[in-house]
Amino acid sequence: MIKLGHIIYSNCFPPHSGIVLQKVPFPFKLVEGIPTQLNRMLNEGSIDVSPSSSIEYAMNQGRYVLLPGLSITSKANVMSILLESTVPIEELNNKVVAMTTASATSVVLLRIMLEIRYGVNPRYILYEQSVEDPSDRSDAMLTIGDLAIQRSMVTTYAHQYDLGALWHEFTGLPFVFALWQVNDRKNIHKELQRLYDILIKSKAYGILHLKELSEESASRFKLPPEVLFAYWNLFSYNFNEQERKGLLTFYGYAAEIGAIEPVKELRFFS
Repeated sequence: MIKLGHIIYSNCFPPHSGIVLQKVPFPFKLVEGIPTQLNRMLNEGSIDVSPSSSIEYAMNQGRYVLLPGLSITSKANVMSILLESTVPIEELNNKVVAMTTASATSVVLLRIMLEIRYGVNPRYILYEQSVEDPSDRSDAMLTIGDLAIQRSMVTTYAHQYDLGALWHEFTGLPFVFALWQVNDRKNIHKELQRLYDILIKSKAYGILHLKELSEESASRFKLPPEVLFAYWNLFSYNFNEQERKGLLTFYGYAAEIGAIEPVKELRFFS
């Protein structure tokens, strides 16, 4: 039986809502986790398919195929990838920047913004968000997910930056945070077609019911309904030409800072 990963943050809920809320038949197993956990499980083969960090595909070229037409992509602002800083971002050279261990893609995106766009080279430390508070040992900190949205409303830092907005200002392109990736084992291809059809139906259900879902899911994600609805409308859950362009641009910059080897191709399930 196929095991499908499910990111527990609210950004993954619309495309998976039909599955989670049992609006479409789902004869497989759903496994929940944060992005870095699901990346590891997908790599190990303990899950078969997952919306997984876009950088995971680039770091393990040849291991995965992508499900077409599916992504978690910010069109411009993203709200949930937040850099809080005691000084303006262009003054972070040699300062300490704390980066969450919860997302590999957001860490690489932040490095691109700092090192390429602003030309600064901070000292990086890692921390586990919701468990550690690195504010007393850093000048800036990166937070992701619903916690980032919550923090943005109460932050005491002098400066805060939306990384989706910074990327869009820099490139004019959307930013692909996650892709539905398959640990490419030949013996699941027959079941995979069935899963893909279910995912497309689940996504269609979520997009059609965003307003209703935001009202029903507010307590689930500890966010006001109007904030959830506004947040979900910042995303494209498709993977078309603009998303492809944004992804390949990201991979180009990631290779430039040495985070990955150059990406030769995008391999899709068909």
